[in-house]
Amino acid sequence: MKAHNDKALRQRYSVRLMSNHKWMKFFLTMADYGADFSGIEYRFTDTERVFYGHAPSNQQVWDSAIDDPVKGCAGPVEYKHIERIFIPRVYSYQPYENAPTTHRDLNLERFLKELCKVGEFPIVSTEKGIEILGYET
Repeated sequence: MKAHNDKALRQRYSVRLMSNHKWMKFFLTMADYGADFSGIEYRFTDTERVFYGHAPSNQQVWDSAIDDPVKGCAGPVEYKHIERIFIPRVYSYQPYENAPTTHRDLNLERFLKELCKVGEFPIVSTEKGIEILGYET
């Protein structure tokens, strides 16, 4: 697929902000301190579609790819194809059809504190959540 080609990525984005090593450290920290995170929005370099999923487990984090915590991705995703990730401060869901919406606070502060211990990451923090940037346009 052309969008997965390194040359195509360099043409589309001016700067790559995250390396495989940084993504691995990010996901391992998430597995340890944000394992209950759900409602995560994953955006990839080859599609405008937003995929939703949860935090990976330690077993799903590889040296160059993350196994499938993302609904609809049908298998592992290489780190270089992650454009950005959004983690909401509050995860809202319906436990079953026609149920009232349930809201669960995600402990982003603890996760961010632990993340700072392992490195610097391109994170944009808002009232709604945090966004981790893989690329800059």
